[in-house]
Amino acid sequence: MNYVDTNVIIAYIDVKDPNHKKAKKLLGRLKRKVTSKLALVEMASVYSRAGIEDPVAVAIYSVEKAGVEIVDVDFNNMLTVALELSSVTKLRTLDLLHVTACKLIGAKRFVTFDEDIVAKLSDVKEKLGIEAVSDSKTVTE
Repeated sequence: MNYVDTNVIIAYIDVKDPNHKKAKKLLGRLKRKVTSKLALVEMASVYSRAGIEDPVAVAIYSVEKAGVEIVDVDFNNMLTVALELSSVTKLRTLDLLHVTACKLIGAKRFVTFDEDIVAKLSDVKEKLGIEAVSDSKTVTE
């Protein structure tokens, strides 16, 4: 299972995004792609700041168009686990919450274009059991 970060979904949707082609290729190679409602909230916030009239609808459309499934995560549990992981990962808050959601749902890959996350997850891969993926060349499924 592959947890898809918000930036990959937005890049997939936005043809003007510098990572658009990369996102299409990457998501096209992955089998089961999931994210959490946290990504919906983040996208709705991005879209609202961009002046999009119905940002929630566009966020839902973006996830569906990218072929990503929204999975439920117990947010109370997520916050508790994120507190424990904060000193291990040293990620920014939203990134930490996404990585925690990834771990809680049992995804083995965290798909992102955020180089800070890629670098930090590489350092803690053994502890978390999560591989950071940002390029379709590294994907075998």
